[in-house]
Amino acid sequence: MTSGTESRQRTVVTGVRMSRDEHAAIAQKASDCGLTLSAYFRACALGRKTRNATTSRVLDALTVLGNEQRRIGGLIKHLRGEEHLSADERAALMAQIEAAQRSVIDAIRRIEDAG
Repeated sequence: MTSGTESRQRTVVTGVRMSRDEHAAIAQKASDCGLTLSAYFRACALGRKTRNATTSRVLDALTVLGNEQRRIGGLIKHLRGEEHLSADERAALMAQIEAAQRSVIDAIRRIEDAG
């Protein structure tokens, strides 16, 4: 039985001559993108964007960071706008803000680790 990718019409094999150094450099770039050498060649030849796996992790972490910052802003607005909150409600909001801040710090650490 063949998988979905094996049943595709990729039956043509093309050889490419290159030096060992070129091969090593291209193989490293493919690996950095999380692609096989064949997939990397196809992507480059067809003008598709390739993204370094590290760059993808940084972008994912930045997305989390932005979401958490928006959440913190919303929580702070709610905290400021509600003067009639009980002490327990205020404490719950502050706990949510602190949790969001921890998430922001974790996202920043992931960006630093990926970079």
